[in-house]
Amino acid sequence: MRTIGLAVVLVVSLGVFAPVAVDAGDEQRLNIHTFMTGLACTESGGRFDAVNAHTGAHGKYQIMPRNWVAWSGRYLGNRWALPTPRNQEFVARSRISELYEKRRSWRRVAYWWLTGNGEGNEALWSDRAFRYVERVMSMGQRAATPAFAPIVPERCFPVAFSDPKIRIKPFPRVWVTGGRVNVRSGPGYENRSVDYVRAGMNLSVLAKGWDPRGEAWLKVGLADGWTGWIKGSFTRAD
Repeated sequence: MRTIGLAVVLVVSLGVFAPVAVDAGDEQRLNIHTFMTGLACTESGGRFDAVNAHTGAHGKYQIMPRNWVAWSGRYLGNRWALPTPRNQEFVARSRISELYEKRRSWRRVAYWWLTGNGEGNEALWSDRAFRYVERVMSMGQRAATPAFAPIVPERCFPVAFSDPKIRIKPFPRVWVTGGRVNVRSGPGYENRSVDYVRAGMNLSVLAKGWDPRGEAWLKVGLADGWTGWIKGSFTRAD
């Protein structure tokens, strides 16, 4: 019933780039800017609208949906934040910075990004994981080397957006009073049902609106990171 509002695209293969004559183990060449460049090129070819049709991972850095909910809540103060280009850059940078502070190795950060595993012994990495890390590092080193940086696609480099607004105050909340209430794609019964909630559920209110008849509706955040609209008369304030 739900759809992701992003265009599905194929992950771009970077095999067309000739190997660069740099030491793949030389992490001193990289900083967070060049590492993110290598990661973006490897994950999506630098496409903010990339979606993996099999896993649902989305965006320039191919963040899994469940991770987006957790990380946007952690770094933006809003687990329902949209994956806009600015939010993608900010959340990815925040997460990568935190990982590097813990791992102290760009190679291990790349390995974690693929696997979610903090294994530091490269002898235990799979061939696929090792190739992935090598590609991220190689692309990052290209970006860090003046002679090779021009061949790296411009869209792989991080975009210098201004930082998004971080939400500090919690959202207001309401209790659901109706037995089973449809959650709709917009305010009003004219909009399709995308989910439902039950009496006794406590929901965050993200916005307020009105249907064509002037009746109040609430945009609510659901536990899994999705959002929708419910009629205000089926709720009471927390």
